[in-house]
Amino acid sequence: MKQLFNILRIGLAIGLLIWLLAKVNIRESLVSMRNANPFYLLLTIICFFLLILVSVWRWKVILDEKSLSFSLSYLLTVYFATWFFNNVLPTAIGGDVIRIIYTIKDNQKAQAFSATFVDRMIGFVGLFFFALLASAWLLVVQNQTRFLILNLVGFLILLVIIFILFNDRAHRFFSKIFQRIKVFRLGVFFDQLYDAIKDYRRKPKALLVSFLLSLLIQAILALSWFYTGYAVGIRIAVSYYFLYCPIIGLLTMIPITIGGLGIRENSFVTFFGQVGVNSVQATSTSLLYLIVNYGYALVGGIVFVFLKKSKEKKESYDFTYSPTKPGECKTL
Repeated sequence: MKQLFNILRIGLAIGLLIWLLAKVNIRESLVSMRNANPFYLLLTIICFFLLILVSVWRWKVILDEKSLSFSLSYLLTVYFATWFFNNVLPTAIGGDVIRIIYTIKDNQKAQAFSATFVDRMIGFVGLFFFALLASAWLLVVQNQTRFLILNLVGFLILLVIIFILFNDRAHRFFSKIFQRIKVFRLGVFFDQLYDAIKDYRRKPKALLVSFLLSLLIQAILALSWFYTGYAVGIRIAVSYYFLYCPIIGLLTMIPITIGGLGIRENSFVTFFGQVGVNSVQATSTSLLYLIVNYGYALVGGIVFVFLKKSKEKKESYDFTYSPTKPGECKTL
């Protein structure tokens, strides 16, 4: 069933791309892509690299709080490999698994898991917050409410999840459930993981820096789309990219295709068609963006072939359980 579902996701992604190309004059789109301004395409490529670099910076801030200290260059190579798996595997967590595997030290799985989880969670917070601001602006400028309600609900749900993860009472409740899971000591691991995640509430500075970096990531992402569009002759205000790109990002999170393939391209054509961008330019922009994205994924695949785990030293950090208070732990 899993293999069948993955095949369906691949088929859906390809089907969406074919549907997109069937709606436009593909010959004109190819001509537009061939005549794209190389200078602005170069700016797109640079923005992509900055996007990855800031993402690595945010991840390092989170890792450092668990005494999982790695060099920026090492994390950059790991993140390139992550980019590859996120774009070619029919799963939303393939890249995260790579990040966890290559940041585990001295068998400290809970800390590596928690760092990647919190990094991903803050990324979602930044995306939803940015999209919420964009939706509010659409309400003011165009009197559109369809995205505002969706983003507001999603943002509130995310805040509830964060509250549960950082709450002692919720931890005690789930600890009772974890204690019943004896297979492969998964219950013990889940409890350690919960505690490691909850420990980040004592790191407000790191969380704030990570959140601000998440907003910067969304801004760079919008600029990468803007320069791609500018390369094929789209001349609209950059503010539209700040408005629609976060919403497109949310739509690509729907796990029905590979890395949002097909959804991202169709969404761009649909949204920007509402502000006067013709279908040929919009399709050319989305396909050029896809090519740059897959170019970085190809680099990530090559990097992964030669990637080796870091042997850097770190301070001793471990968890032990109090026999009188299950679920609590102390740092040694």
